[in-house]
Amino acid sequence: MQTSNTTHKVMVRNLKFGMYVSQLDRPWLETPYSIQGILITDMEDILELERHCRYVYVDINRCESHIIQKYRLGKFDQILTKETYKASLDALNKALIRETTKKAGKIRQTPRAVVDKTHFHGNQVYADACTVEEELPVATRVHQFAHDIIKEITSDFERNQYLEVSGAQNSVYALRDSIIRNPDAMLLLAQLKSSGETLYDDAVKHSILLMAFGRHLGLPGNELSMLGLGGMFMDIGKLQLRQKITATQDAPDTVDVNLLKQHVLLGEKIIKQSGDIPTSVYEIVAQHHEREDGCGYPRGLSANQLNTYARMAAIVDNYLELCKSQANVPSNSAFQVFNQLKTLARYGLNATLVEQFAHCLGFFPVGSLVELNSGEVAIVLSHSRSKRSLPSVMVILDANKQPYTMPETRNLRLMKPGPDGAPYTIVQDLPHGAYGIDSASHYL
Repeated sequence: MQTSNTTHKVMVRNLKFGMYVSQLDRPWLETPYSIQGILITDMEDILELERHCRYVYVDINRCESHIIQKYRLGKFDQILTKETYKASLDALNKALIRETTKKAGKIRQTPRAVVDKTHFHGNQVYADACTVEEELPVATRVHQFAHDIIKEITSDFERNQYLEVSGAQNSVYALRDSIIRNPDAMLLLAQLKSSGETLYDDAVKHSILLMAFGRHLGLPGNELSMLGLGGMFMDIGKLQLRQKITATQDAPDTVDVNLLKQHVLLGEKIIKQSGDIPTSVYEIVAQHHEREDGCGYPRGLSANQLNTYARMAAIVDNYLELCKSQANVPSNSAFQVFNQLKTLARYGLNATLVEQFAHCLGFFPVGSLVELNSGEVAIVLSHSRSKRSLPSVMVILDANKQPYTMPETRNLRLMKPGPDGAPYTIVQDLPHGAYGIDSASHYL
């Protein structure tokens, strides 16, 4: 089939919700589809097509109205027929998300952490559908998919100053589904995986942390999606600052603070120009630097003037900034970062939500280094939702701080007492890179 004025060849990876697929790259009879023609309505449609096709043909005249308006003027060929970012195809290849969930079998009913509910909590109750080991291969591919999407969105925006939202929505849905199944796998990647591109990494980290935070609060899936999309676009205004900052040729820590603050208003402008961004996402972009005491920017809003999602985003943003600013401090540990975050709760962050965020990640976040009462050193692998002080860990060093030939995974909550009769516990967390350990090398 040849591409015409109304029919366009599109890589399955680039399909958007609302597009009508009229032909495949193979006969319909070679696929399980009983009808010839598919309207893309959700992520499942894309995942299913990815099982059978590399590309398809979209009939512009049969798409939903928002697709017709956006792409009828030749923009279709410019945006959708690109065959770039091959790695992102693997993120959807063979519908790994669905297959891994099926493999996990019966849902493991994990008790929720025993914390008092607040007025910020929703009524959704989540249970881990698989172990972190089962989820990690899928989470890795979805994480790469999200990173590639934000990189593509950024490149497109820098060329034509238009924010393409549907690709980001697709990646957020995939991230959300992984976090719902087991948040620790994605949190582990957020902690350990880095591309070296700060802007892209931060966008994905913000998205992951906000959705994990929302899951902890029992918010429904549609609200998790809003949080994820808001996190991904939270600092979108920095795109327009990059050229200004680069032109000054200053080191990042010498850039004018007032110039950096402009990214919020620039982000608002970008979001407003994209007509299909929800109001909740706009408020995250506009308010994540506002503070409870009115000392934030750009409008000096305070307390109940602030959107709850934006309050959550402010905490996540500060947490990541503290992690980055302390990354090269030898004595720094996750516990110290949380202490600094709690201090900031006295000066503008919402104290109740800061406490809930600490419960969400645990004082020993996945990916962090800890020392056991046996003297051994381990990496935190996953949490028990009801007993976060006793996570599953991967033991790397023995009591003499010598590496084990084969690292051992232990669930401290289920472990029998050690040789001295004392139960295994964590006595302290350790700074990043302690004893020369590269946590990422053991997982990624």
